Amino acid sequence: MAIVQISQITNRKGLAENLPQLAGAELGWSTDTRQLFIGNGTLADGAPVIGNTEILTEFSVIPVPSPMVVTLTNNTASATTAFTLDTKAATLSYVIIRNNTYRTGTIMVAGTANPLQFTDTLIQSASTGITLTANYLAGQIQIQYISTNTGFDAQLKYVITISA
Repeated sequence: MAIVQISQITNRKGLAENLPQLAGAELGWSTDTRQLFIGNGTLADGAPVIGNTEILTEFSVIPVPSPMVVTLTNNTASATTAFTLDTKAATLSYVIIRNNTYRTGTIMVAGTANPLQFTDTLIQSASTGITLTANYLAGQIQIQYISTNTGFDAQLKYVITISA
């Protein structure tokens, strides 16, 4: 006759404020916020940091950064700095709106000397007359633009993700 063994796995649960440091791979459920966590383990176990990591669920709160907004002046004769970054690498999601045209894209920029690694992947409804470039100066990445004369300034809205 076969031996049948029935086991039950028990996970920790309770209020979010009472969630303890979980053991490596141990699950913890926050009953009040409906968040699920898994323990990272110890540094000796190879965990990059000690703590609990949230496993995303439909109840997770994911912060969405507010976009920065810059006015790009009409008809610039040379590269003009729109903003600077104190980093060696970044990814920018952006939209440019000028009169009845728009452009959306993603810029990936990296480096500590000119010329920088610069990629601009974009889609536009029609030409906005804006060219974006990057320059490295005094320890900062400068995002620059050149604007053709259309009679209208443009709005640049962007969100930055800093790379390691």
